[in-house]
Amino acid sequence: GFAMVILSSALRGIPEETLEAAVIDGANPFQIFWKIMVPQIWGTIAVVWTTITILVLKVFDIVLTMTNGQWNSQVLANLMFDWMFRGGGDFGRGATIAIIIMIAVIPIMVWNIRQANKETGGH
Repeated sequence: GFAMVILSSALRGIPEETLEAAVIDGANPFQIFWKIMVPQIWGTIAVVWTTITILVLKVFDIVLTMTNGQWNSQVLANLMFDWMFRGGGDFGRGATIAIIIMIAVIPIMVWNIRQANKETGGH
């Protein structure tokens, strides 16, 4: 839904003249897509990818509300909550899972910040 709407509008924003010039220069559809279209919408791809990643990591509340973690529906954030606040309060295991989530998120954040800096010309 969301990703398709954003990416579709980004693709429609590519100037038709650019695509026509690539065809005249002899580019095949694969080359047009990877060498012309993707570089022009790279910022949009980065934003959509980051947004979808954040939404996937925030699924904790939905899983907790709908299933309470039953029926093999555990996600990392739900597992962290269970270890910390249920089942004896094992804060060490809960903190370990929180650190694992943080280690998974930091490279995504760094990549996204670098992409934003490249686009704005910042350092």
